[in-house]
Amino acid sequence: MKYLKKNFLLLLLAIGVFSISACGEEKQMEGQNAEPTAAPAEKEAAENQTVEKNRAIYTPSDWLDEGDQIVSNTFATLSSHLKSALQRGGVQEAVQYCHLNAYPLVDSLSRVHRASIRRISLKVRNPEDLPDRFEERALNRAQKMLAEGKTIEPWVEHYPEETAYYAPIYVRDLCLKCHGTPGKTISSEDYDLIKKLYPEDEAIGYQEGDWRGLWSIRFVR
Repeated sequence: MKYLKKNFLLLLLAIGVFSISACGEEKQMEGQNAEPTAAPAEKEAAENQTVEKNRAIYTPSDWLDEGDQIVSNTFATLSSHLKSALQRGGVQEAVQYCHLNAYPLVDSLSRVHRASIRRISLKVRNPEDLPDRFEERALNRAQKMLAEGKTIEPWVEHYPEETAYYAPIYVRDLCLKCHGTPGKTISSEDYDLIKKLYPEDEAIGYQEGDWRGLWSIRFVR
């Protein structure tokens, strides 16, 4: 009886060891068969490659759709920050905010969208916004369309190494606090600050609804 009991205990022990070993091997095999989790940088690179592949076969409507989306996102972000600055300290705070933060913010959005995002005009406030020869040609095209009584619609141009998207910018009521008429929509105190920060400012004298310039989005193909 003792012999049978001893053998029975040994059998249970063997079954337990086998079960533990089998579970361990099964988990190990599951780990080997599972797809490895990509590191964040690798996932980002894969996403970028997908974007590049898609852009390589873009149709004209694809370029317009992506340009529209970038403009919408950028405008919403800038407007949100600008309104917050106005609420905190009025036009003075908003002007200071734009002077210090608008370009870094747009640059960060450019990196997110993997495109160069600019706002260009024939009447610039900041010399950094001066258009290049392609952008100047686009501005002149838009100005001619307005002179002919035509509506400016977003359009796309293809250059040797880039594709450019252009869309019109119109003056809104909120814009007049900084881009309207000094002494009327712009207070003397506020305009003194604008001139101090932008001595060569030309971006004034607008009315609501006026054409202000263009969004210039550049994609490297």
